[in-house]
Amino acid sequence: MNNCGTVALTTRRLLLRRFVPEDADTMYQTWAADPEVTRYLRWPPHASPAETANILRGWCFAYDEEPDYYNWAITLKESGTLIGSISLLAKSGGYEPGYALGRAYWHQGYATEALCAVVEFAFGALGLPQLYCRHEAPNLASGRVMEHAGFVYDHDARCKSFDHKREFVCRCYLLQNPLYANQNPGAVCSH
Repeated sequence: MNNCGTVALTTRRLLLRRFVPEDADTMYQTWAADPEVTRYLRWPPHASPAETANILRGWCFAYDEEPDYYNWAITLKESGTLIGSISLLAKSGGYEPGYALGRAYWHQGYATEALCAVVEFAFGALGLPQLYCRHEAPNLASGRVMEHAGFVYDHDARCKSFDHKREFVCRCYLLQNPLYANQNPGAVCSH
């Protein structure tokens, strides 16, 4: 694997960039404190702007300290508006993208567009052989995002929240790098 850290990625409508401490207030207000956004995520809504700022400081520190740390602020290319986050986390058995968008930006294709950019980065720049994604079973919209990005449903599993206080059924998806599998390369992020 070719670790290069979080580098800027662009799509037709988005710029994925590193977070900066000044993003904390927008992050808190746009998605991190919204119980509807975090309903199916593995972390609860942030209780205060200070909590978001503290988490964001840790993310910003990790950019310089961990060459295999991948976490992007999703922004609208034209306006620079911060609308969400997407990461690529090392998990046992591989790497897993995870994302969250503010409600005002749902159902517009932004999550799929950001996920496709991360997939292309993971397969191209990092040379990963495959990725896996998962979502809480009732979160069908997230499953559609994964499928639109080329992921294929693989199995159901028991998952836990990051704080291990909640357990739930999640649907797990896989995506093979076309260089490592006999998969139609056109099926990978044609967005």
